[in-house]
Amino acid sequence: MNAHHDNAPLYRRFVDLLHRTIGLDAASLGHQSIERAVDQHAAAWCADGHADATLADYWEATFASPSMVQALVETVVVPETWFYRDADAFRALARLAHERLDERGTALPLRILSLPCSTGEEPYTIAMTLLDAGIDAAHMRIDAMDISERSLALAQRAVYSRNSFRGNAFPFRDAHFTRTEDGWRLAQRIVDAVRFSYANLMQLDAAALGVYDFVFCRNVLIYFDRDAQQTALHALNGVLAENGTLFVGPSETGLLMRYGMQSAKIPLAFAFHRATPAEAQLNGWHTASLATAAALAMTHSPVPALAPLQVFSAEPFAWPDPVARTPLSGIPQRTPKPSKAASQSHEFAPPPITSPTNAARDTLQAARALADAGRLTEAANAIKVYLEQHAPHADAFYLLGVLADASGDTNLARGHYRKALYLEPQHAEALAHLATLLELEGDRNGARLLMDRASRAQGAQRG
Repeated sequence: MNAHHDNAPLYRRFVDLLHRTIGLDAASLGHQSIERAVDQHAAAWCADGHADATLADYWEATFASPSMVQALVETVVVPETWFYRDADAFRALARLAHERLDERGTALPLRILSLPCSTGEEPYTIAMTLLDAGIDAAHMRIDAMDISERSLALAQRAVYSRNSFRGNAFPFRDAHFTRTEDGWRLAQRIVDAVRFSYANLMQLDAAALGVYDFVFCRNVLIYFDRDAQQTALHALNGVLAENGTLFVGPSETGLLMRYGMQSAKIPLAFAFHRATPAEAQLNGWHTASLATAAALAMTHSPVPALAPLQVFSAEPFAWPDPVARTPLSGIPQRTPKPSKAASQSHEFAPPPITSPTNAARDTLQAARALADAGRLTEAANAIKVYLEQHAPHADAFYLLGVLADASGDTNLARGHYRKALYLEPQHAEALAHLATLLELEGDRNGARLLMDRASRAQGAQRG
């Protein structure tokens, strides 16, 4: 093949092809990563009976072959997921599911969609969460969809390595998995609770699928450019029930608010309700035409769903040790790391954190309960009481930022996130939320820098 620099225009064609096919913003993954994927597939194609071919020949063959395009997509879509990722979303799901069943009874099952479902950890976590919460399998229907055929095959196999289990304690693994020579095999009753299928996010036919009470579409929208994001949100809004709940990734909350989705005001669950017709129209949406894929195709190119790429993610929030929390069964907890900045600062450096009194512990637990109930102001006041009585802590300021964000006070949220980062400069969740605010304010370069820091911080946390 020709020298690499001579092929730059051809590489741009592949970048454009991936954008049209899966909505991928090449800058989010890195142009070099895409070029390496193209080189890998081109070399394999040349070795398979096309020894004298050029990159231009490979482009022509790929452009004419859906299977070759799919193979390229499988390479750039890198699954990065684990059980009970962003665990507060599943706590919220268990509570909301019981409320929904109490309201309408069990004649109709709860309908839950996981898209993209990647290798199955998310939809299986949904099944374990609901079953462990006492909801019978007959009262739920979980659909899991993805564009990656390879990921779907792994999901249906339901055998997982230790990389799918993050944290220090795994009661859910003891309850629902069996150790085998190949890894941890999921119990058949959990596997049977999930239905897997291939799907294109932008070609969902709401009339055929029906609507869902709960939709999980997490950590994928950030890899789309703005046009693809709006197209994706059109589709998600179309399959979400009128009073349904959409769960997204921690860095995607600002995006949903910008497009008129309504926060469910459940801190750290990153949950939203669908846009009203008035809000949709204000943001250029036409909700009446969301029912069919044909209506979407009139104004947007089809963009399939991505399996989750390698991204950071907020772990379940944990108060400073040894403050007690009562987790939903099987959800691992995160222990905050000590802050380098706090130890180096004279102005803000706290004394060593000692065990909180029973009163302080009660205050923190009360704050958490208030936040979960949507009483955001009271929750924030409770956290402030804690900070007045104890040393500053990055996670406490981070949660104050989340509460301010949920209340619509972005200036206050920004200040709290910056305080969290002053105490813990590599606090991945605070970096991600602050990046979202900067992006909403038009500072895309600043947002990109913070997102890069967040990705590095999350990688460092995983070791």
